[in-house]
Amino acid sequence: MAKLQAKNPQVSVDFGKNYWPSAADMDAIRQEDDWLHVAEKHFSVDNIRKYFARSPPLSAQDADGWRPREHVAFLFSEDDEEFHNLIRKHMVIPFITDDFFPGHNDEVAGGEYSASVKPNAGGAHIPNARGAPVDADVRGIVIGSTWRRCSASRAVAESSLAVADYLLGQYGNFLQFAGQKEGATRCAQIVQLLLANHVDHDVSDPLVAVQLDAAQWGKQTYYRPAKVY
Repeated sequence: MAKLQAKNPQVSVDFGKNYWPSAADMDAIRQEDDWLHVAEKHFSVDNIRKYFARSPPLSAQDADGWRPREHVAFLFSEDDEEFHNLIRKHMVIPFITDDFFPGHNDEVAGGEYSASVKPNAGGAHIPNARGAPVDADVRGIVIGSTWRRCSASRAVAESSLAVADYLLGQYGNFLQFAGQKEGATRCAQIVQLLLANHVDHDVSDPLVAVQLDAAQWGKQTYYRPAKVY
């Protein structure tokens, strides 16, 4: 447990929301035509169905044991519009609107954290382990909610083009890697970016490469308490 705590320092989840819209503001936004268009187009039953149907086969189960393709996609196999709209309304949209049924609030989870013990190669000491044994290591694993992943994927699909256009217009050294799978090419592009700007390098104000990963959206605010197995 000491090693797990050392790898995962506890921080406050009391976010500074000074610049966040209020609940009343969000209610007003969701009555506007722009939001209704977004909800109808990007969070439609058809797009939700496609997300689950195109998920990799035999992917990992989520915290509740659901596999997106084997279990959830099957729910859309029948032509039951009413049932599919209920899935959209109660399982996917709440992660976007933060409007969960009060009786289910304790079950809301962006991910469930667990940990497994594994041999520590070579017996190397783990820093900041507070005297924990050195012959074993722990590996923390976050099991994400299938429903949250679906809502996150649809949210990224809706906003990615606008975000990319903004960043490309604001920053001359912004590189977009969306869709790339080959790591060597990505690394080469980052190195080239740093070398091209090396003339501006200063030890007191060093050059850095910052990765912005929209796919990680929504993981932080809905965590269940950690379970260690």
